[in-house]
Amino acid sequence: MSKKTEGWSCYTTAPAESLELFEEVRSQCPIPHSKEHEGFFMLLNYTDVRSAMMDYRTFSSEPQVLRPMLPRKCIPALEMDPPRHTAWRAIFNQAITPKTAPAMEAFVRADVNKHIDEFIARGQCDIVHELAEPVPAETICRLVGIDDALVPRVRETALAMFAAQGNPEEFGLRQAEFAAVTVAEVHDRRKNPRDDYLTRLASMEIEGRPLDDNDYVVLLAAFLGAGHHSTTSAMASLFYEVLSRPDVRDALTADPAKIGVAVEELLRLRPPFFGFFRRTTKPVVVGETPIPAGHDVYVGWAAANRDPKMFESPNEFRLDRAMNRHMSFGFGIHTCPGASLARMELRVALEEVLRRLPGLALGPEQPVYQFGGGDYSFIASLPVTFSS
Repeated sequence: MSKKTEGWSCYTTAPAESLELFEEVRSQCPIPHSKEHEGFFMLLNYTDVRSAMMDYRTFSSEPQVLRPMLPRKCIPALEMDPPRHTAWRAIFNQAITPKTAPAMEAFVRADVNKHIDEFIARGQCDIVHELAEPVPAETICRLVGIDDALVPRVRETALAMFAAQGNPEEFGLRQAEFAAVTVAEVHDRRKNPRDDYLTRLASMEIEGRPLDDNDYVVLLAAFLGAGHHSTTSAMASLFYEVLSRPDVRDALTADPAKIGVAVEELLRLRPPFFGFFRRTTKPVVVGETPIPAGHDVYVGWAAANRDPKMFESPNEFRLDRAMNRHMSFGFGIHTCPGASLARMELRVALEEVLRRLPGLALGPEQPVYQFGGGDYSFIASLPVTFSS
């Protein structure tokens, strides 16, 4: 065991220090342990993380994938194992299909340009607050059928709810506020049906019963968490990683076809979520470390994404990386269903930013990554300047 990890959690250690710690202990102690959250083992190597993500029979997603445990219903599909997972995952698959990203690309591009129009004359902006935050929220709300006028309120209540992840009492209050806004929309669809996903959701059944208000809350929170929260983090990180490297910025400006490669490298280097928890259903040995049944295991995507055995020069941002099998969208049955939509949003946002904002440069202050709402890593602000 490594004493250096005994006090680690996303509530005790910042993202930058966490990455340094993962790198330091990886070779010294392949399966370290932390005493936080009543104790858990940590999987940091790529092969261990991948194997655990594939083996849901041993590494269960139930009862919850974040710590501390909260007094809430499980997040559909994400915090379920088969056979329950299959039926609930189908609800998300009805909203996001292989055709979704191509069908929504024109809308996303229009949204990005709408926001650029609002700040371009100033020659400066906070690109997190003025672009990376609103665009994913508008995209996911349009996907499910929430009107544009309601998007700011939905976004506000969702952000407050996610930020309260570490405080059970506060989380309950914030979840109620989120529910008051979103569930009302589902009820409205029963009276005034439309051709949208919320209308279909209002009449869905699951496990032999109709969906209820508690189901709507956790389903819509899952949509907003994955479709807005994490995409905002990734978009802000993409802007930062590209703009902090003038050679990368210039290469992508000259050849926008490489932006897709940059997106994958960003996702590897700066995953919005550092990892999730699993609980063992039986005794298991990982490497040479025995892990008892009923024990929590942290599956570290951020650490796996920087495993030198899998990625050459893992801490570098490279546009020539040939193979990039990062874990930032999960793996196995819990792979993020909205991965293609998020990739499209990131690509389109960077394409338009580089096209429309010449001379784009970061402000003088270095942004600091922080954890919020569990293992969610994000930049709160990113001032930039450009030629208007």
